[in-house]
Amino acid sequence: MKALEAFIRPAQEDDLPALEWGGEYRCYRQLYQRAMREASQGRRALFVVEVGGEIVGQIFVQFGCNRLELNDKSSIGYIQSFRIKPAFRNLGIGTRLINQAEDVLRDRKFHRAVVAVAQENRAARRLYERLGYTIFADDPGQWSYVDDHGQLQYVSEPAYLLQKQL
Repeated sequence: MKALEAFIRPAQEDDLPALEWGGEYRCYRQLYQRAMREASQGRRALFVVEVGGEIVGQIFVQFGCNRLELNDKSSIGYIQSFRIKPAFRNLGIGTRLINQAEDVLRDRKFHRAVVAVAQENRAARRLYERLGYTIFADDPGQWSYVDDHGQLQYVSEPAYLLQKQL
């Protein structure tokens, strides 16, 4: 059996429609567009994973963190929008993508990576813990965004905040 060839690369403007994953995450279109703008300004890094020309994973890295509960926000990088399509999970792709995010943070002299993971997402939590992340706080997970129809949406998704020293 041929080894899976998965390529990690910086996301490009042309990738934005693929980040909606066939419409499943279309509601986040404006968030993704803003993240791409911030990446072009050097405030974020966005990466995708390609297998056979198809985008099967993504991760966003925010340089600095605006979470009030965190001390020394300037030395913290915040990982978000980490997704791997179900058919490509448990193949090492997620680990490689998180390692890529951590490498970028180290290169920029960040000392800690932080991620929020939904309390119900046990598989993601296990992955982060296997990679050295530890829970340091509960997060009510209440936030809002403007969807692809211009409507304000509210989210309540209790989460754990995990961190790793880099």
